[in-house]
Amino acid sequence: MANTHEILRRMEKIQAARAAAITPLAEILAEREELQRKLAELDEPYGKAYADAEAAGWTGDELAAIGAGEPVKRPKGRPRRRATPPKDAAEQAPKASSPATVPAQDSTGGEAPVGSAAQSS
Repeated sequence: MANTHEILRRMEKIQAARAAAITPLAEILAEREELQRKLAELDEPYGKAYADAEAAGWTGDELAAIGAGEPVKRPKGRPRRRATPPKDAAEQAPKASSPATVPAQDSTGGEAPVGSAAQSS
């Protein structure tokens, strides 16, 4: 049967192997955190540069085609531009066709335009 000293020696050997396995992971984690911090520092200037490119006439699709993805952070106070400028609101509104009609209140069952004299009896 193993004595206390032998059990502790085995445990220390196992723990040493576990500690050796965690060292590369700890180093990579530290490097990863540093790179993520540096990347976060670039979010704001990248967003500004992206917005400046859009202001100069580049569309989001064109920027994506050359490898410039949409930024995580956009500068404050600058609205996002659309890929194509919207048409004038008057051009987008549906054209009025004919006046709305409602059934006339006479016994014939015919229809009269809204607001016509036939409707008010």
